[in-house]
Amino acid sequence: MMRLFRNRKGFTLIELMIVIAIIAILAAILVPNFIQARAQSQWTACQSNLRNVATSLEMYSTDNTGHYPAALTGLTPNYMANIPSCPSGNVAYTYVTQQNPDIFTANCTGSNHTRIAGIRANYPMYSSQEGLVPK
Repeated sequence: MMRLFRNRKGFTLIELMIVIAIIAILAAILVPNFIQARAQSQWTACQSNLRNVATSLEMYSTDNTGHYPAALTGLTPNYMANIPSCPSGNVAYTYVTQQNPDIFTANCTGSNHTRIAGIRANYPMYSSQEGLVPK
């Protein structure tokens, strides 16, 4: 007697397509959440970096009769081991100081803060007069 069906092991094309479709749906749901979480962590790290820079600037000012350095590089190596950069775009923070009265502002100009939907479109800033300003 002839066998009409062979006893094959393996997956059918339909089963494989269903599994791939399920994986694609899960990826479509999870990837935006991961991107959002990464952008939020970069934003928080940027704010933390600005606070550290501002603390170092205030320590410098205390040691130098109330004057801030002309550039952030004046903080190394006595007040900071190195000057941090924005974690979202790996760019240096901008720093502006003026005298009479001595004030400063330090800004983040990272490029990735505005690319992610749901994250604030502006960059964080630290001012000697206002403190951290999450624009």
